Amino acid sequence: MKATFSTYLTEGLILVSPAMFLLVLLLMATVKLPHNQFCVLLGIAQLFFLVLFALFSQHDPNALPSSVPIGSVLIQESQKKLTDFQDVHSILLVGFGFLVVFVRRYGFGSFTMSMMLTAFTLELALLVRGFLTDEFALYGKFYVNLQNLINADYTAAVVLISFGALCGKLSPMQYLLMALIEAPFSIFNEYIVVKILGVQDLGGSMIIHVFGAVFGLIAGRVLFTKTWRDSEHLGSVYHSDIFTFVATGFLWVFWPSFNAANAFGADARNRSIVNTYTALIGSTITAFVVSSFYNKKENFNVRHLVNAPLAGGVALGACANILLAPFDALAIGVVSGAVAVFGYIFISPILEKKCGFSDTRGVNNLHAMPGIIGVLASAIVLLCYKDGSYPESSRIIQSGRSQSQQALFQLCGLVVTLLLAGVVGAITGLILKLNWLTHVPDSKVYCDDNFFDVPEDYEFTTRISSNIEHLEFTEMKPTNEKSKLMPSVMLKKANM
Repeated sequence: MKATFSTYLTEGLILVSPAMFLLVLLLMATVKLPHNQFCVLLGIAQLFFLVLFALFSQHDPNALPSSVPIGSVLIQESQKKLTDFQDVHSILLVGFGFLVVFVRRYGFGSFTMSMMLTAFTLELALLVRGFLTDEFALYGKFYVNLQNLINADYTAAVVLISFGALCGKLSPMQYLLMALIEAPFSIFNEYIVVKILGVQDLGGSMIIHVFGAVFGLIAGRVLFTKTWRDSEHLGSVYHSDIFTFVATGFLWVFWPSFNAANAFGADARNRSIVNTYTALIGSTITAFVVSSFYNKKENFNVRHLVNAPLAGGVALGACANILLAPFDALAIGVVSGAVAVFGYIFISPILEKKCGFSDTRGVNNLHAMPGIIGVLASAIVLLCYKDGSYPESSRIIQSGRSQSQQALFQLCGLVVTLLLAGVVGAITGLILKLNWLTHVPDSKVYCDDNFFDVPEDYEFTTRISSNIEHLEFTEMKPTNEKSKLMPSVMLKKANM
């Protein structure tokens, strides 16, 4: 049956209303609580989720005990989905989680907030997505299976990208509210772009990377204070930067699975994996070239080499299954890697100093711009390839469309994503700015000790040691024979 506008509107309201109801409920509960807002918010949300899961969730029938032996094909499919889920989940917790720990005084917060937001968003996404399934429409229940967990992970990735832009600047309460608002609207955007417009965005260049980055940047612009830009706590030390390379390694290895997990057909899956790896190779090599070329000493900038090599994977999200030649993927990777480094060198300083955008992790350079490049590339490829390159069984071209028409819809999807992410991000920023919410004091921006119990050496290892130019040890003469030689230490402060 052909869907009508009223059908789409009804489904959209079903999608957004649970989270909006929860938001209103939680705002009412926390407005009178100057303390423990985070505990109350998260506790009520978890109880609410428990009730909804008890009423509406169930296992996939294939996951339940049965007297009928499971076929070998089903076992293979389940194993493949398990591998995809593990890869995508590793990207969230290890990849995105450690990619932000470079902030020297916010290591605890960077990872733990990522983990909390991942778990919270997974629950919320499973519910919202579940209410949109055919099973729920028919039986009043939705399945929790590996495929649904993968899709929920994609929603969590959106929130973590936004967190990257706002890392160290907000309280746990504010991060939680951000996820509560952003997750349903990101699913709503996906629903419009993929289901209604029929856009190809297999790995989420639009619906994940662009949406998450733009949402976080706009919300941050609304919340912006000069302290975010001028804080002495924003910076890294040697060992904190090393952790980010661990994240880059995980993301580099598992990104092909992220782009191929929802590919339709073995050929598209194979093509998506190969194309993504090829693009990652291109962006990695280019990152080294451009980073060194634009450095006066011809040195490498760690921030460039942690992020820009991944730009090829971001760009391939919209076209991993569309590209029919390895050269195309390699070229897109090269362009994306170069643009990402250019972003750090030229664009980020302008956005921060002139426009008031504070981007902790550089999500504009790694996610927004490469994501847009990927969408543009998907449209260009569809226009350049000869007609008939994609059989109807591939499901790349929507039924009744030509390749040029599909290219136009790719661009329309990008416009919708930019508009929705910008508007919702601005509204979210205004909500997070409310005075009665817990805020981070200016002196504690990018600091763990405002929300965590920190070890005794926290001040020395994260602040004092980074301001010391060198240590000088001198040996003191003993005052008597029983005295032991004790070194004295002179600390010389670095020029700030």
